Amino acid sequence: MFPPPPQRVVITGVGLITPLGIDRESSWQGMKNGNRATRWLDPCDWDIQQPRQYSQTRGMAAGAPAPMLRFCDDQISMGRGSDNALGINLAACDPVIQLAVCAAYEAMEDAKLEVTHLNRNRIGCVVGTSKGGLRSFAQSFRHRLKHNVDFSAELWTQLFPNAPAAALSRLFDLRGPCLCPITACATGLASLVRGAELIRTGYCDAVVVGSTDASLQQVLLASFQRLGVLARGFDDPETACRPFDRHRNGFLVGEGAGMLIMERSDCAADRGAIPYAEWVSDGCVTDCAGLTQLEPQPHALTRLIQDVLRRAELTSDEIDYVNLHGTATIQNDICETRALNAALGRSAQHVCCSALKGGIGHLLGSAGSVELACTLLAMRDSTIPPTVNLDEQDVDCDLNFTPREPRRQRIENALKLSLGFGGHLIAAVVRKTQ
Repeated sequence: MFPPPPQRVVITGVGLITPLGIDRESSWQGMKNGNRATRWLDPCDWDIQQPRQYSQTRGMAAGAPAPMLRFCDDQISMGRGSDNALGINLAACDPVIQLAVCAAYEAMEDAKLEVTHLNRNRIGCVVGTSKGGLRSFAQSFRHRLKHNVDFSAELWTQLFPNAPAAALSRLFDLRGPCLCPITACATGLASLVRGAELIRTGYCDAVVVGSTDASLQQVLLASFQRLGVLARGFDDPETACRPFDRHRNGFLVGEGAGMLIMERSDCAADRGAIPYAEWVSDGCVTDCAGLTQLEPQPHALTRLIQDVLRRAELTSDEIDYVNLHGTATIQNDICETRALNAALGRSAQHVCCSALKGGIGHLLGSAGSVELACTLLAMRDSTIPPTVNLDEQDVDCDLNFTPREPRRQRIENALKLSLGFGGHLIAAVVRKTQ
């Protein structure tokens, strides 16, 4: 008896919270227009004793410990109240959970997915985050030192990386697989790959999938500074992160979440859903050069791109847009450029590319899902978002990075790349369905 053929996977809903906006459309408009959300944080933003409130005004003052990013939201519960039938108090949750919940709500509303009308046993949840609830950990540790009492069990469990996935499964009463991939800065795209696999192999009819990250904590930023990957030597945070620019020297850190609804194509068609795109192919390999290093000649990334295009049955000429990882570090940007040149050949000079971290910073564990979501919106609007702060292109980065201004262009097939510390390399291809 032969196994059933793989199921086609489509994406029917998108939810976003980013440094540029509190929802999908405001975030996308900011990225499409080349806006920048980088600011100096006020010292009061480090006060872990106060609930995390996100202000529309984004009142940032110079003199904060380090330049960073922060998303804005007037009310993280988005008017839905802090409690629900399953006993999740969102107001008391770590920001990494709040972000995931709000973005997931928006994605489900966008997809018009009513889980009460579906078989919950066939709906999964795949939500990654690179570290879990750092704010909860900091609060617990501070309380322990100050009062010499045991950590709060509630706060301690929110430190677990699987806390957002578990909260969403409980919130929506999803009874399919509940998973939490962790692949450093490639976590977001890894989560989407795993979600698509659950549908393709017949485990699920639909999956709430994506990633979330809230890492504006001093200990993490100090660690990145020691690694030498944070931007430095600048006066204006808006111009600090400069992907593919000859003066680039690192990234800034941001917070946010990107959540998608993936479905079997026939299930989506039966309920009249209009997909953004079809998830066509994906792949994962390892660059073994080191924890933070990349191969000088990126053979692994080149092979990955070629394999993903082969499985998608696409030639290099058929790729219309590449959304790059683009961290604005010396190694990353050169690695991606060389790999695309090697994998696409002459077509590499004609395909439009861009990286979004100059405007929103590096969202770490949520970067891949947020950037893939923006790729879907680029396909919807036939608009390639720009690479901001690219004023003087590095001669070793010789692709078309769509500098500073968006470009109107129909996008049929798009390639997304994500690279994570530890050698995690992931790529995916999506195709427009309408």
